[in-house]
Amino acid sequence: MKYANPEDPRTQYMFFKNFERVISFSDGVFSIAITLMVLSLAVPAIAQNDATVELPIRLLSEWPAFFIYIISFIIIGNWWVSHHRIFQHINRADRTLLWLNLFFLLFITLIPFETTLIIQYPGVPMAVAFYAFTQALAGLILVSLWYHATSGRRLSDPDLSQVTVQYYIIRGILGSATYLISIGIAAFNVYIAQLSWLLIGILFWWLGREFYRSELPIIDQTE
Repeated sequence: MKYANPEDPRTQYMFFKNFERVISFSDGVFSIAITLMVLSLAVPAIAQNDATVELPIRLLSEWPAFFIYIISFIIIGNWWVSHHRIFQHINRADRTLLWLNLFFLLFITLIPFETTLIIQYPGVPMAVAFYAFTQALAGLILVSLWYHATSGRRLSDPDLSQVTVQYYIIRGILGSATYLISIGIAAFNVYIAQLSWLLIGILFWWLGREFYRSELPIIDQTE
């Protein structure tokens, strides 16, 4: 552990060395979670003699499982991209950031379980509501992490624009709100509720377009 420069107005915060470990650990959690996703899919048990005829039918009958699998894969991918983008503006960590990041990753690790839950209980609103609620919490925690890091620029780039700060806060709140709204939708149709989660990507695209019009700085993602 180390402290900031005594001349730095942020001296009251305790910072940790090896900040790259936060990124490496987070990427590892994402990698494991997205890999474990495939375990939610079961190979149809069919007699070898009947496989030629039965396998296509059985695979088609498993469309709800593939449906939620693809959506969950996209959700984990979207969380990874969001996490990657905000951490490009963060260059140090303190104890609060570490714990907020851990709690965020907690909900990422639940996604394979939640996917299996929906596959095992298709059409049950509670399974979809549980999934949506935990991901709404994940979004709010990521917003809290971002706010903590950028407030007073304690953990972020000192020249980070306020427009960029606001962009990621609104982006996270919109995503969480969409998940919460889907809980009500699930009471009427679980598949529409799951499809509504893909709306988050469209909202992010629209929000980004509006903020870029407000001269939101474009960050070089290749570095």
